[in-house]
Amino acid sequence: MTAQTLTECKLEQRELTKAGKSKKRNVGKAAQQKRKALREQGVRNVRAKSPSGWPTKVPVPDDTELKEAPKKGQFFVYETNNYEFHTPVALDENARTTIGRLFECAYEANKAVGEVLPVPRTEEDRSNKKYLVQLWPTVAEYRQNGGPADSAGVFTFALRRQPGKPTPVTADSVVQDKVMVPFPSLGLNTAGHVVSNDIETHTLVHELTHQNFLYNNLPIWCNEGWAEYIGCVPYVGEDLEFTRCFAFILKRAQDREQQGALNFPFSLQEFLTMSQEEMYSYMPRGKDTYTLATMIITFYVHLDGKKGVEALRKYMQALLDGETPEEAALHLIEPHKNARQLQKDFVKAWKRKKVNISFADED
Repeated sequence: MTAQTLTECKLEQRELTKAGKSKKRNVGKAAQQKRKALREQGVRNVRAKSPSGWPTKVPVPDDTELKEAPKKGQFFVYETNNYEFHTPVALDENARTTIGRLFECAYEANKAVGEVLPVPRTEEDRSNKKYLVQLWPTVAEYRQNGGPADSAGVFTFALRRQPGKPTPVTADSVVQDKVMVPFPSLGLNTAGHVVSNDIETHTLVHELTHQNFLYNNLPIWCNEGWAEYIGCVPYVGEDLEFTRCFAFILKRAQDREQQGALNFPFSLQEFLTMSQEEMYSYMPRGKDTYTLATMIITFYVHLDGKKGVEALRKYMQALLDGETPEEAALHLIEPHKNARQLQKDFVKAWKRKKVNISFADED
C-alpha cells in the first residue's frame, strides 16, 4: 500500500504553493490538457478487449456536492455522499466542487468494477460511516502527520488488536482507515484555491481503491495490482476513461522493460503467493513488482479472453470465501493446465503487445 512518488506525479510544487485568486476549474480545458499530456507521454489510443459489462467511461455522479459540516477541533469538515474531508484550511467553493466531484468519480469507478468482479467493499449507503480523507495544505504538513517521504498521497488503517491472536481485517477490527493527501496533489495552493485545471489522479485513485478494497484481505500482488489498474484510468475532464487504461498500462510496461525492470528472479506462480515484505523488497533492486502485478490483472481482464475473466472472478470469490492464497491461485492456473503453461501464455500475450518480460524458471 505504498504511495507513488511526487516525481512520477509531476507536481509543480512551487507554482501550486503560491498564493493567488481562486478560479473555477475549466472542465473542457482540463480534458484537452489531459489528452495532450497523454500524447506527450507516448500513450497511444490502443484498444483492448474488455469483459462484458466492463466500464468504458465513468462520469461524476449528477448529485455530487461537497457540503460544509460542523468543525471538529482544528479541522474544517466537508462531506459528500461517501466521503468526509478534514482540513486545517477552509476550502473555497471552487475547491470544494473540484475535490468532491473527483472523489465521488473515483468511488463510482470502483463500484462499476465491482459490478463485474467481486473486488471492492463499496456499499450502497454510506450515510452513517463515510470514508475519511485528511487534506494537508503543504507537503511538509502532510509528512509531519504521517505521510511517507516523497509521496503524493497514502492510505492507512489501524486495527483493534487482541493480545496473542491474529487480527483479521474486518469492519469490527478496523479502528480507523483514512486517505491523506497534500493540496498540491489536488491542484490546490496552500490557501485552498484551485490553481490547476489538470489534476494528476494516479496516486489519489490508487489510494482510494485501497480504501475501497480494505475488507477483502487480498494477497499483496492483487491488492496493489488492482489499485494500480484503477489508478491508471485517466481522469479526462470529469470522466474516468477506462477505454484509455490499457494503453496507459501498456506504455508503462514498455518503459519499465526498457529500464530492465521486468526480468524477475522468481516464477509467476511464486509471485501469486508472495508476501508483502518480499514483493516490496524487489523494488529497490530495480525489479518493478508493482508493474508486474498490474500486468497480471490486465492479462486476465483484457488479454486472456472470457476464460481469463472467469478465472479472475473465481479467484476473487475464493478469497472472499476464505480460501488461502495458495488455494485461490489454483483458479488462475487451472484454465492453462499448469503453472508453467500459465507463465508461458502470460509471457507470450505481452510479447504480442511488444513487451518482453522474463521469469527465473523459463525454458
